Amino acid sequence: MNRTSGHRLTKHLLPGLIPEETAMLEHIAPLKAMHTGAAAELARLIAPIDEVTESWDQGKAKSARFRLLKEVHRQQSPYWVWDEATWLEAASQAGDFRFHVVALGHLLGGHNRLHDTAGITSLARLADLVFGPQAIQPAVDAITETLTSWRNSTHLLPWQVRNTTIDVLLSNNSSHLQDLREPLLEELLEHYRATNATGRRRGLFKISRVLADKGIISSPLRTNQDKAGPDQAALATVPSPWRDAALRWMRLVTHEPGTKRSMLSAILVAGRWAAKKHPEAVAPEHWTRDIAAEYIADTMTANVGQWAGHSRNRARFGQPLSPSGKATRIDSVRGFFNDLIEWEWIKPRFDPRQVLSMPLSLRALMGPNPRIIDDATWAKLMAAGLTLNSEDLKPYGTPRARSAGWQATYYPVEMVRAMVGVWLFADCRIDELRRLGLECITWDEGTDERTGESYPICLLHIPQNKTSGPFAKPVDPLVGELIDAWKLVRSPQPDLADRKTGLPRQHLFCHRGQLVGNAYLNENIIPALCQKAGIPTEDSRGALTSHRARSTIATQLLNARDPLTLGDLQQWLGHKHPASTRYYAKILQRTLTAAYRKADYFARNVRTIEVLIDRDSILTGAAAGGEQPWKYYDLGDGYCSYDFFAKCPHRMACARCPFYVPKESTKGQLLAVKEGINTMLEQLDLTDDEREALEGDRDAVTALTQRLADIPTPAGPTPKELGTDSAFIPLTSLMGTVPARADGQEE
Repeated sequence: MNRTSGHRLTKHLLPGLIPEETAMLEHIAPLKAMHTGAAAELARLIAPIDEVTESWDQGKAKSARFRLLKEVHRQQSPYWVWDEATWLEAASQAGDFRFHVVALGHLLGGHNRLHDTAGITSLARLADLVFGPQAIQPAVDAITETLTSWRNSTHLLPWQVRNTTIDVLLSNNSSHLQDLREPLLEELLEHYRATNATGRRRGLFKISRVLADKGIISSPLRTNQDKAGPDQAALATVPSPWRDAALRWMRLVTHEPGTKRSMLSAILVAGRWAAKKHPEAVAPEHWTRDIAAEYIADTMTANVGQWAGHSRNRARFGQPLSPSGKATRIDSVRGFFNDLIEWEWIKPRFDPRQVLSMPLSLRALMGPNPRIIDDATWAKLMAAGLTLNSEDLKPYGTPRARSAGWQATYYPVEMVRAMVGVWLFADCRIDELRRLGLECITWDEGTDERTGESYPICLLHIPQNKTSGPFAKPVDPLVGELIDAWKLVRSPQPDLADRKTGLPRQHLFCHRGQLVGNAYLNENIIPALCQKAGIPTEDSRGALTSHRARSTIATQLLNARDPLTLGDLQQWLGHKHPASTRYYAKILQRTLTAAYRKADYFARNVRTIEVLIDRDSILTGAAAGGEQPWKYYDLGDGYCSYDFFAKCPHRMACARCPFYVPKESTKGQLLAVKEGINTMLEQLDLTDDEREALEGDRDAVTALTQRLADIPTPAGPTPKELGTDSAFIPLTSLMGTVPARADGQEE
């Protein structure tokens, strides 16, 4: 029998009682049971009841029927016109037959939620009366078996999931799961939230995941469904023309959900500002160039919470707005006006790209500043992560559940270890980590170019992210080993729609039919690692979060002994633009110092040359009178006796003018053995041409000698006149004066 037939029969009957029915009801009211003769007079009232109760125990069915008829007499109206309150009153008067009267209200009155307000505790008993004995069991078994295969908490299934399933079926007036639809589930979700029915609400989420997996509904219910839109209290403080335009924009714009919510908050700030400063311009189409410029000026001096409306976070309330906060407000309003003009919702009265652009003074404060975790702390976190076990994680469940043998942590420890491995070594965004596919690891083998030995290559396939499509990057083989270990114990899970593509697929970090929580890494795993490592959860740059690992790893790769180039790092991080990489990777001071030292800037631009000082020439006055040189610069195979050698244009390409003294000459040999000769070093600042010549660039040497060919020497003649325009004397003294290290090797 169709369980809805009783309601279909009664809803078409006359709304009032006829005189014969009234008289008979008056007659049987004092009685304890109805006599046989009354059935004929009350056939219109009795027939629908008998039809829906034919599968009941007939003794109890007749008793429930008699109590219902007595309530009809008391109300002086037939039961098919009763509202829910009247049915509740009838159930309260039914005594031991309250369940039966509630079932009749469901079947005859169409009040599918009557059991909730009547306080019925045994929904299974009520369901047997409404649908027939054990009629709901196939639906309950289907839900339970699926959740058990996904490793949901078995101790919750008998009461949380079973009761919620029965409640949903009763509310839908059908014992078949296939008849369920999303609007009813969403309505029940709101009801459970309003009545604070936490157990039913959690059970409904689990049921919706099963229904989505079976294709009965399009997608599971979201736990943050109540937070998906803007706060109503915040909307109430915005002028309606501005609010309507902002909400309409939010429905159509294609940004990420989080980006849309952030931009909407800033757009509403502009609406509140306009209501206070320019009441005549509380609609976007009324904004002028002057109003927009004034808004930028006021934003530059704004405080936290100013024009923010209803704000529960008052940690920095009243303090100056941070540069990033100012930038968010300005960028959001600029994007808002750009879209309104682009979509032709308003007529352009100014160019938002110019008038609402970020001031240069603010842009200068927005430079890259990666929040790196220092090396010592990061090393301790890595050590804690690689030795993580279930005892280190936050206990889950009641003591009774744990004593019954249930796992001590919400997620299996193998899954947590795999997550930690990806976080420590793969440098993924939290959204990328959560959305990793089940087959995200590819193994390959490489060969070392120097030793010829083979080594394993582990490629991690990153899903589509906010700036690029899917890509693969090499990671430490340990990541692949931890993921493979998790896959060995992972229970079968449903296909879930990818947040970016919308396509159903298997996710690696899926348990109990849902993705790992968005905040689980920050709120559970990282604090557990910090406690195990004996370090605080915050440092001078703020809390240790999942995203800070991205900056830390990128910076370490950029500062390694054999570092990645900026282009390599950009591809490894999955950035679309090189400028984005600069916000994550930073050249450390020690790396910059080592690179500067290795570049040997001073030695490349300043050289020392050995100089011989003839003391006899100075003491005798011969040097002062110009009769004899007193200073000789060692050029390697000769000496230059020109006093102003440092300013000689030919010092790097000696033209062998009369100031040149060959070492093989008599004078040169006498200098080597003469007493009273002192040796000293003199520094020379090199030009670019001279430095290139010293560093062995043949073309630079040739160019230098050709350029000096017609330049007079200190003695007067040019190199071309002296016939030495193609000669170059290697200045070994200059080239060999790089300071030596303590171990005897050159720097």
